Amino acid sequence: MSAALRRIQYVAPFDGAVDDILAHFGASSSVRVALRKRLGTVCFVFDGRESALRLVDKLNRGDKFCIYLQDDDIKAVPKWDARVNIVYEDEDLAVIDKSAGMAVIPVKGHYGRSLANALANIWGDFVYRPINRLDRDTSGLMLVAKNQLAHGILSRSHIKRQYVGLCQGVFAGDVKGKLDLPIKSSSDGFKRYVEEGGKRAVTHYEILRQYDGYFSAKFELETGRTHQIRTHIAHIGYPLCCDRLYNCDPHPIICPNGMQLDRQALHSCLLEFIHPIENKKMSFVSQAEFI
Repeated sequence: MSAALRRIQYVAPFDGAVDDILAHFGASSSVRVALRKRLGTVCFVFDGRESALRLVDKLNRGDKFCIYLQDDDIKAVPKWDARVNIVYEDEDLAVIDKSAGMAVIPVKGHYGRSLANALANIWGDFVYRPINRLDRDTSGLMLVAKNQLAHGILSRSHIKRQYVGLCQGVFAGDVKGKLDLPIKSSSDGFKRYVEEGGKRAVTHYEILRQYDGYFSAKFELETGRTHQIRTHIAHIGYPLCCDRLYNCDPHPIICPNGMQLDRQALHSCLLEFIHPIENKKMSFVSQAEFI
């Protein structure tokens, strides 16, 4: 877990300083500064033995070296004994299939009862590093980094994010399209609006099937603004079913599979990314309970 030492070994791809080689592998300046501060966290590896390196030291192409990562700023996290569906986990990251109704971060009203608290109950005290955040009533896949290097790389990487939702109304437009509409925060900082001068937000959509009074749609995020899908789809007149913030008539519905739904009908159904350390493609899918 994050509290433990994470050893990562590299092979220098070119002649150069350790600092430059680590930057090549995606280590941010903050990670490299942290490695400079503690002697012995960067080591030359030869014949199974390790000797300390400085980041200014030079390596030849093909030389092996390793780094050791450990968090110095771990604080006690209140534990919450709640079920968490971890669909994948290794030393660097975890993919969670979050249930609806669980807040992602400890905030007012949910302090002590968030995903962070539930993970602390499983992992112990750790530094919480969610990569993509879901609203409390949005279900599905989200990604958590387990060390500062993985977090830095994933935060700068392209992550393919797809969602499925149920939207109110009878859709009357192109089956596929793009919503390129700027989003601005309200004065209270919670609700969002489409408004000139806001931050650029791009959502790709595909209408899947029309039902009686609502339709199913797939969304892919090009940007990741807070409430982006909820704001965009409500702005064009088709708010998410049961969305109490953006739908003026958020009544419960009977879903295509027969279940009754009384929370915003949005589910994170696909995540694809390149593993930050192993450099391999990772792909995860999750079925929405309401379809």
